[in-house]
Amino acid sequence: MAARTLRHAGFEVVEAESGVQALSAFTDAPFDLVLLDVVMDGIDGFDTCRRLRALEHGRHVPVLMLTGLDDLESIEQAHQSGATDFITKPIHWGLLVYRVRYALRGAAAMDAIRRSRESMARAQQMAHLGNWSLEGGGRMGCSEELARIFGAPPEAAQCASAEAFLARVTEADRERVRRAREALVSHGQPYQLTFTIERFDGIARTVFEQAAPVQDALGRQVAVEGITHDITERVEAERRIRHLALHDGLTGLPNREFFLRLATRVLEQARHGNATCAMLQIDIDRFKSVNDALGSDAGDEVLRIVAQRLQDHTRAGDVTAASDATTQTGVLARVGGNAFTVLLAGIGRPEHAARAAERLCQVVAEPITVNGTELKLTAAVGIALFPRDSTEAGGLIRYAEQALYAAKSAGAGERRFFDEAMNAQASARLAREAELRRAIAGGELRLYLQPKIDSTSGEMRSAEALVRWQHPERGLLLPGEFIPLAEETGQITELTAWVLDEVCALATRCKRAGLREQPIAVNVAASCFMADGLVERLDQLVRSHHMSPQALVLEVTESMLMKDLDRAVERLQELHAHGFKLSLDDFGTGYSSLAYLKRFPIDELKIDRSFVIDVDHGEKESALVEAIVTLAHRLNMQVVAEGVETPSQAAALQRLGCHLHQGYLYARPMPAQAYEALLATRPVLEAAAPH
Repeated sequence: MAARTLRHAGFEVVEAESGVQALSAFTDAPFDLVLLDVVMDGIDGFDTCRRLRALEHGRHVPVLMLTGLDDLESIEQAHQSGATDFITKPIHWGLLVYRVRYALRGAAAMDAIRRSRESMARAQQMAHLGNWSLEGGGRMGCSEELARIFGAPPEAAQCASAEAFLARVTEADRERVRRAREALVSHGQPYQLTFTIERFDGIARTVFEQAAPVQDALGRQVAVEGITHDITERVEAERRIRHLALHDGLTGLPNREFFLRLATRVLEQARHGNATCAMLQIDIDRFKSVNDALGSDAGDEVLRIVAQRLQDHTRAGDVTAASDATTQTGVLARVGGNAFTVLLAGIGRPEHAARAAERLCQVVAEPITVNGTELKLTAAVGIALFPRDSTEAGGLIRYAEQALYAAKSAGAGERRFFDEAMNAQASARLAREAELRRAIAGGELRLYLQPKIDSTSGEMRSAEALVRWQHPERGLLLPGEFIPLAEETGQITELTAWVLDEVCALATRCKRAGLREQPIAVNVAASCFMADGLVERLDQLVRSHHMSPQALVLEVTESMLMKDLDRAVERLQELHAHGFKLSLDDFGTGYSSLAYLKRFPIDELKIDRSFVIDVDHGEKESALVEAIVTLAHRLNMQVVAEGVETPSQAAALQRLGCHLHQGYLYARPMPAQAYEALLATRPVLEAAAPH
C-alpha cells in the first residue's frame, strides 16, 4: 500500500522483502530516502538502520521508520539506530506523501549545508585560514584548518583549549597576544595582530589574527570570534622581494641604494665619535677579457668568488692590520659590473686606508680556478676619506670613483687617494660629455672621407667615412680626441647614427648629380653592431634615401667579432642577407682569427697600417702581408691596405698582389664637399710625390 501510494505521487520506488535484501539493494544503487518497517523477517528495522548508517553513502540518507509501537522506548530506539523520523501505524496515506517530501527537502537542505561546509573547509585549507570562537566559561571551538595551522591533530578542534593554543605563541609575542585577547573578552575591543607561533610539531610559522565580539539581539556580548591566517609564505616572499630590491642578485651583497643607506648610518656614528672612515672603490682590472675568453657564466662565478673573499675579510676586520688603528668595521657592496665598494670605519690614519687597499688587492690576487683555468687577477683601488674629502656618503662614493679612475689610468693594480685635482678633472670630463652631446645634436660634427684607390689605374673605387668635430673654441678635433669619450659614455650610438645618415645623404646627392655610385664604408662600434634592431634601422635608412644597400659598407674589427663569436656570425649573416657589404678592419692585430675567417661572410679585408709600415723593409715583413693577401683572395675577399704613405710601400704591396690602397700617398681625409668635387672632376688619382 505504501509503495502504491508513493508511486501514484510520482516517486520511483524499489521494494525489499527483508532487511538483508534492503541492504543489498542499497549497496548496489544509492537511494534518496529509505522507508523501514520495524518488524521484518530476519534482522529487524532497527538493526537494518544501524547497518545502513555504517555504509559510506548511507550516512546522510533520510530514514523513516514505520512502527506500530508508540511507546517512548521504541521511539528512542529508532533514533538511536539512526532513524531520521518515525511514522506510527495505522498510517494516514495522504500524510505519508507529505512526510516523505518534507524529509527529502530537509535532506537536500542538509546536503547543501554539508557541501557549503566542505567547500569552506577546502577554501580555508587552500588559504591557510582557520576560524575559532570563545564562549562563556572559556570553551573554545576551532576549525580543522586552525588545528592544522598549529600542527595539532584534527580531533584537537573538538576539544580545543584557548590556553593550549596561546602557549604555542612564541615568548616574544605571547604577552602581546594575551593582552589583546583579554581586552576583547573583557571590554569587547577588536584586534588585529601579526605574530609568530611554534607549532605543536616544533615548526615556526607567522600568522595574522583578527578577532571581534559577537553580540545578541540586545547588544550583549555572548562570545568572541576570530580568524587566524597562516601568512608564512607571504612574509617570506615579501622578505625575498625586499632582499632582491636591496641586494645584488649575483653576489647577494648590498646594492648601491642599500649601501648608501648603510654608509649614511655608519658615517653618522663616526661623526659622533670623531672617527675617520675610508671609502674604497675596487675595480677588477681587465675583467672584460675574462668574460671574452671564458664566457659570462665563468665571469659571474669569478665575481661571486671575489665577492665572498672581500666579504670574509671585511667582516673579519683584518684588512688594516694596524695595531694603532681604532676598532675597524666594514660594509661591502657590489655597485657595478666588476666594481665593489667598501666603507671602512675606524681607520686611524690615511696610511691605514692604503694598507687596507693593499690587503684587499692581495685577496683579489689569490689564484682562482674556474672551468679548469687558473686566473690571477689584479684590482685598481680609489680611496676617499671621511671627513677629509667629504662628510656625506654620496660625496665619498663620487670622490672614490674619481680616485679609481685615476688609478686605472695609471695601470693595473694601482691605488690612488682622491685629491681636488681629480675633482677638477672629473668636472672637466663631465663638461666634455655635455659638449659632445651638444655637438651631436647641434650640428658641430663634420663628415670627412678618405678614398680607396686602385693603385694600378689610380681610379677611386670607394671611400671610408670619417668624422671630425668642429669645436667652437678648440677648432677641428680629430677622432682620437672624442671617439673614446663617445664610446665610454654611450654616445657612440647617436654619433654612428649621424654618420650613417650623412653618408646616405651624400650617396643620394652624388646619384642625383649623375656621378658613379661608389660604396662608402662606415665604422660600426661593438655596442652598435650587437644592438637589437640594427638591421631594421639600416633597412629603413637606405629605403628612405632610395639607395642600394650595397652602396653601404659596414666596417667591423676582428676583436669586436671575437667577443661573442656565435652572435657575431649570426649578425654578419643577417646583414649580408639584406645586401649590405661587410669589411673586416685591423685584421691580424687582435685574435688572429684565421680559423674563424671562413665563417664570416666578409666582402673586404683591410690590412692594418702596422703591417704596411714595414712591408718594404724585408722578406719577414712582407711575408705576413703576402699570407693575408693570399688567404683573402682564396676566400674571394677584396683586400685593402690602409696607411699607405710612400711609393715604396705601394710598390711592395702591388708585388704581393694587393692593389687597393688607402693612405696619405693618394689622398688625405677630406670634407664631404671636397670629396663630391673630387669625384666629379678627378675620378682618377695619381700617387703624391714622395715626402
